[in-house]
Amino acid sequence: MIHIYKYIGIVLIPLIKLNILIRIKQSKEVANRHKERFGITSHSKPTKNLIWIHAASVGEFKSADVLINSLHKKYIVLITTTTVSAAEYAMTHYKDKIIHQYAPLDVDLWIKRFLQYWNPSLVIWIESDIWPITMYVLKKFKIKAILVNVRMSPQSFNRWKKISFFYKQTLECFSDIFAQSQIDQKRIATLIKREVKFIGNLKLASLKKTLLENQNPNFILNKKSLNLMIVSSHEGEEDKLLPMIKKLIAKNSNMRIIIAPRHPKRSTKIKSLCNSLQIPSRLEDNNSSNSQAIVIVNSFGHLASYFESSDIVFLGGSLISKGGHNPIEPAVHNCALITGPFIYNWQNIYEDMFINDACLKIQTIDDLEIKIQNLIDNNDLMTKMKMNAYKYAQKKFFNTQVLLNCIEKQIKKISC
Repeated sequence: MIHIYKYIGIVLIPLIKLNILIRIKQSKEVANRHKERFGITSHSKPTKNLIWIHAASVGEFKSADVLINSLHKKYIVLITTTTVSAAEYAMTHYKDKIIHQYAPLDVDLWIKRFLQYWNPSLVIWIESDIWPITMYVLKKFKIKAILVNVRMSPQSFNRWKKISFFYKQTLECFSDIFAQSQIDQKRIATLIKREVKFIGNLKLASLKKTLLENQNPNFILNKKSLNLMIVSSHEGEEDKLLPMIKKLIAKNSNMRIIIAPRHPKRSTKIKSLCNSLQIPSRLEDNNSSNSQAIVIVNSFGHLASYFESSDIVFLGGSLISKGGHNPIEPAVHNCALITGPFIYNWQNIYEDMFINDACLKIQTIDDLEIKIQNLIDNNDLMTKMKMNAYKYAQKKFFNTQVLLNCIEKQIKKISC
């Protein structure tokens, strides 16, 4: 099957290149760096041991923080990302510690060109961006590789079950596989019939330090008001949330709302939706004098400051089937947390939080309105939910040393 996939990729090269040009016009690719997608670079070739870490988007890249900070002094760290936003984040925060390249597309010629040039001593692949040709070539070139924080949604599990032999074959290049949760561990082990390890969620390895260092006083809101934050919302969720928010604002004159969409580029669409519902709103970089306007976050890197000023946080990606988002980030900042029903990406964490009364779960928008109003009206309940969330966030969620030991073990094998 891998050979069929390989030749399909080769046949599609003209269409892939055309798509890259379209994406450049849509600002989804960087024009002067698009050749990196074909394994071509203008960067000088490193002369000492190089570790290649692949992290597709911003979320995956942030989880690489503990690895970058542990490895960059001893090795050359090459980071590849898929999205422009992840590339910008990487270069803003880590440019002195890494070499950044856009990930080559999964075409045999381009992957071989990339690997022959960079010649990594070890590959660390983060999460679920599994590319069959890349994995096949890693095995063929006998390059050591580790798969870290891999996850498997219920939908993906059902799809892969039909061709589990292909998934098993694809993951054969990895000497060690670490799952994001115990649920993911079971699903993946069922498919590949080999050991899958669980040492916690890499995204939570250095969370407290990162959040506390990223404070920005320019973004702190008025703590005299009651601040509700909608974080990581996806398209289709604001349509459900905004009519409810309008009702809450009418009932609670001191309420302030922050909406931080998962993709900040959607902020103008959300503002248009607010306008259509006659709800005052402003983008965060617009210093409007209307203090009652909804603030719509249209940048990266400042969520910690908003969490620090928020009383209640609703976690998006959970009203629609996106699997929910990280609840520990706002929990660190003493927020009362609420999530919708779709939480499979973080299911083990959420279920543990429910047991510890550290997060509320709703099924419908009406239920969400009731839960938020209950927290507003009941100060003791608000205090309890905040305290429980904060207390839960102090747990140790990832065993960093086990992963670092595994990396060093693989590097030593190469040196011998």
